Amino acid sequence: MAKKEFKPNNRGSSTKKIVIIVCSVLLAVTLGVLGTAALYINHMLDKIDYENTPGQEDGESVVEIQDDNNLWNDDVLNILLLGTDERSDEYSENARSDCMMILSLNRKTHTMRLISLERAIGVPIEGMEDDWLTHTFAYGGAALTLKTVQECFELDIDRYVRVNFTSFEEIIDAIGGIDIELTELEAQGLNGEIYTNAITRNPVHEGWNHLDGYDALQYARQRFIDSDWQRIERQRNVVSAAFDKVKKMNVFEWNSLLDTALPLVKTNFTKSEITSLLMDAPGFTNSEIEQMTIPAEDTYGSKETSDGRSLLDLDWDTNIRILKNFIYGE
Repeated sequence: MAKKEFKPNNRGSSTKKIVIIVCSVLLAVTLGVLGTAALYINHMLDKIDYENTPGQEDGESVVEIQDDNNLWNDDVLNILLLGTDERSDEYSENARSDCMMILSLNRKTHTMRLISLERAIGVPIEGMEDDWLTHTFAYGGAALTLKTVQECFELDIDRYVRVNFTSFEEIIDAIGGIDIELTELEAQGLNGEIYTNAITRNPVHEGWNHLDGYDALQYARQRFIDSDWQRIERQRNVVSAAFDKVKKMNVFEWNSLLDTALPLVKTNFTKSEITSLLMDAPGFTNSEIEQMTIPAEDTYGSKETSDGRSLLDLDWDTNIRILKNFIYGE
């Protein structure tokens, strides 16, 4: 009887080849997409005006501060937000910082905290008498303001983001404006019924209003209708409203926003640090912003400068403790 010829079954081998080809194609496509995304992110981040602060090298802190109470948390990133008083497209190094806030991001729990720093806080300035915190910018730019906040509040904060009046308006316009609920007094102020400063282009009313960049700036700058304490609350309201708007934007709107906003800011973040933050950004989309003001109520007095200006004289130990517990507490 003749033996049957054995024919190997090539189905298994063919299947493996197909799987290998498909996987190779998918890997190539994935690498291509990632490569394109990396090039895109790099291109966008090149639009930012980066600044190094003295002592900053490879992500180092501006100064070394000890954490005596062991409250610091490596998951928490503190950022100084600076709004400087310039009425043109150009940034100046002798401007005053009209707005100062600390944005604290917990990158593990994806919680956010926003703290206003009252501009009249009296702080030491080397070679001079104590002066307003807001004036440190005029004496030494963002670097001195950052160093002062870091040292006076014993806080691990060494990165800042800065905008001026013009860039603020353009960024708010880039997100399509913001929705703000106005009190009757705020509406009257913005309509010029109380004081002729900080008047909006469009009439507003008590209740919810949609504000463009210019009108949002006038809202954030109002203080003559009440006080600077209420003004810094309004500044936080703008930041919160802008965040609420941004987190609802789609990919194409994000692209347009970044294209407009990135060239308008100055920062001492590095490009790699911002890339890392952008990767974390989706985790914060469901977060609410917790807020507070420093100094806390009943934790300060007043003192005068030699030329008669009044400074807030803080109980520093109490305010440092309150600030750190707010930032690092669960």
